[in-house]
Amino acid sequence: MLTYMSKAARNILSLNHDEAIDFFMKSEQYHGFELPEYFSFDEVLKYVREKVRTIPYEECLKKGVSPDSLSDVNLDILLNKDGRYAVRPIILANPFLYYFLVREVCCESNWQVIKDLFEKFNVPHITSCAIPVIPNEKEPFHKATTINNWWNSMEQRSIELSLEYRYMFVTDITNCYGSVNPQTFDWAFTLKGTSFETEGESTIAKNIQKYLCAFQQGRNIGIPQGSSIFDFVGEIVLGYSDLLLHEALQAKAKKYEEQGKTFPPYEIIRYRDDYRIFCSNREALEDISYILQQVLGRLNFRMNSQKTKISDSIVTDAVKSDKLAYIYNTPIFNKKGVDFDSYEKHLLFILMFARQYPDSGSVKIMLSDIDKRIEEHLQSLEENNNSKAEHWESVDLGEDAIPSKSKSIFSELKAYNRTKYIPGGSIRALSAICTQIALENVGCVHYALRVISRMIDSLKDMKEKQSIINLVYHKLCNQPNSDYNQLWLQNMTYTQDKNTGTSPYSLRLCQLVAGKEILPLWNNQWLNSELAENLPYDSIVNKEILKKVTPVIMFRETRMYNEIIDL
Repeated sequence: MLTYMSKAARNILSLNHDEAIDFFMKSEQYHGFELPEYFSFDEVLKYVREKVRTIPYEECLKKGVSPDSLSDVNLDILLNKDGRYAVRPIILANPFLYYFLVREVCCESNWQVIKDLFEKFNVPHITSCAIPVIPNEKEPFHKATTINNWWNSMEQRSIELSLEYRYMFVTDITNCYGSVNPQTFDWAFTLKGTSFETEGESTIAKNIQKYLCAFQQGRNIGIPQGSSIFDFVGEIVLGYSDLLLHEALQAKAKKYEEQGKTFPPYEIIRYRDDYRIFCSNREALEDISYILQQVLGRLNFRMNSQKTKISDSIVTDAVKSDKLAYIYNTPIFNKKGVDFDSYEKHLLFILMFARQYPDSGSVKIMLSDIDKRIEEHLQSLEENNNSKAEHWESVDLGEDAIPSKSKSIFSELKAYNRTKYIPGGSIRALSAICTQIALENVGCVHYALRVISRMIDSLKDMKEKQSIINLVYHKLCNQPNSDYNQLWLQNMTYTQDKNTGTSPYSLRLCQLVAGKEILPLWNNQWLNSELAENLPYDSIVNKEILKKVTPVIMFRETRMYNEIIDL
């Protein structure tokens, strides 16, 4: 346990109330999903904080109007997860509502109450690993510290526990955030049903419920997704469930004692709604799992039966299946390159792998690797731009075609220049495969588009370049709930759009990037007009970073973290 604790990242409960509010009021905590680097919400959040300060919520409301009754209060971004019907909603929260919730949680008196509450949730043999962690001063990319914390506290800790225990029970909660019953906040703050139960109602709980309801157009169920504050509020409910589970297990252990038996040792680790329970006694492990099911049922939660199992192979089942599959294929993906003799085969393999392990970190790794492979190839062509160019243009490159008089395709690549084709098919065909990968793996869309953008950028034929871009755009945007795709497609087409003076993107964030007339991102008609009238929408897009945008999508490389986990 000492080894595990020494690796653990410092979480926000170590902060005082001022530091906590500073933490949540940063752009990187405001949105929990990756965006092009020219987006920043720091100035908007700063404006809201300075404008509202300590003014009571009710005094900020326009008379007779409530955010509960209005649509478009948040900027909703729908993610089509599989190119079909699986949709995940995330939000860019209304910055005023966001601040009200943060202020409620982090004001001095409430913050101390919450810290005391989590002290009671900190029980023996149950470890929560999901309290938001404080990022390192210089993170290599968005949420790097969070991902590293998952690896240390879940994967590594699970493997360590395989030395002590024979079995591992694995489960998660179906639609966890969407199923949160607002009343559970009252129960959590009054510690209902526990040995610490107190009388009366919690003002903090009531206010949290009020703001959550406002975020969701009056719906009195669930917690939104997309910001660290929502994750933290969710941990209040899930931490309460840890305490309920602990006391229920204590009661079970007492029954064992009454029967002259000793309740076997166990260990439970939880990351948000993912549970791993360790025990060497299978019968006792099943008892624990049934007790967990009962506790979750009291809180309106249900176990996901499709992801529930008991394993006696802890080491391998502690690791994500996509990561194991990637490791198993290391003869194909090796440090010196890959065994595929064409990019088409390489991309088709990634497509098929992604269908088994959609939106996984390993898919991102593979797309990063082929992007690097193509980049190096194009650089070699550039270096030998005038060498045998005419001969190379005359070569017909099919999937397995090899230039004549060459020992291997890769040895000849350094000597020839071909702008329209790269080994194993046309750029149009390869772009089609990448587009399909993006279509079915929305969390990897920017990785797939980076590969496409690099290949298209190498073309000299402007009509062909324009044609492929248009086809990729229509393929990815002519599906329902393609908001997230638009954000990254615009990153790829921005240079072209700027030159033509056009932009096909309807998403309001994209229109800000295009420099169109500024449209409100959030409906603030519920606020007193003097509060929201000068909200600095023009600061959301960093003009200096936007100037540096190239036709090839650039973002901070995350490969080593994708090898650990994708979140």
